[in-house]
Amino acid sequence: MAEYDKRKLKPIGQKTIVDQIINTIIDSIIKGNYKAGTKLPSEYELIEEMQVSRNSLREAMKILSTMGIVEIKRGDGTYVCSQVNPSVFDRVVYSMIYDVSTSTELLELRQILDEATVQLAVQKITYSEMEKLQENIDQMKAAIQAQDIERMQKYDMEFHMTLIESCKNVFFIRIMKGVYSIFENSIGENVRTEKIDSLAAVYHQRILNCIKDKNYDDIHAAVEDSLKTWRNRV
Repeated sequence: MAEYDKRKLKPIGQKTIVDQIINTIIDSIIKGNYKAGTKLPSEYELIEEMQVSRNSLREAMKILSTMGIVEIKRGDGTYVCSQVNPSVFDRVVYSMIYDVSTSTELLELRQILDEATVQLAVQKITYSEMEKLQENIDQMKAAIQAQDIERMQKYDMEFHMTLIESCKNVFFIRIMKGVYSIFENSIGENVRTEKIDSLAAVYHQRILNCIKDKNYDDIHAAVEDSLKTWRNRV
């Protein structure tokens, strides 16, 4: 009982607004009162603790869910997210950074992050993940041969997402997925522009070979070559 009292959320007062509820819950999570995967108090308990209306609380929870901070499980309750999916909040922040960045800065950012991804993958990737990447490359080749632009785009993004997941670093994965959410349109445009001349599968194969061979020396060049067409578009 004493532990629960320590975690108890402070009343917000009569002039409650949704933003204040959001800030109160986020602050409690930051302080470690509710860790990833932890179930929050019931709706009734939160209403009593913060002295807010049900409508305001539900609106705040919807926003927190959209931001990827909490997960609402119908019939069960609300949990602090333990998944690493990029949220709308991530996309907004990274989009703002994207808008004010120069093309040179964006190129440097992606080169650095892609190299870091491959280097981490060399250390942590599993055999089944390497097989999955190889299968993706083979599917990409078939899609290029068939001139199926939609599938080409799909396999291109899948390759990068699988590579990112193979790093097995929660914080890095969230950052990378957030960054890639703003690069997705330009990467897709690249695929549409290249069409039959697309070398994406060749570049991806070279990156995968670096991982398979644990060849750190060739990572920089492999990533740089893979960004050639994208570099021109940016």
